[in-house]
Amino acid sequence: MVPGLPVSNLLPEDARRALINAAQTPITRADPLARVKAIEKAIERVKREYPQFFQTKEL
Repeated sequence: MVPGLPVSNLLPEDARRALINAAQTPITRADPLARVKAIEKAIERVKREYPQFFQTKEL
């Protein structure tokens, strides 16, 4: 999250919080892809819990 930049309120609060938390996952030497994995996992969860906010077919 960028300080001073407002967070979109398109998604429900718990979905936004999950994505924000995932984006704050530290990147370590042991797992340099930890943040990417956390974000992908959060996106999957949000899509599963709130499918109405995502397009289902390709444009």
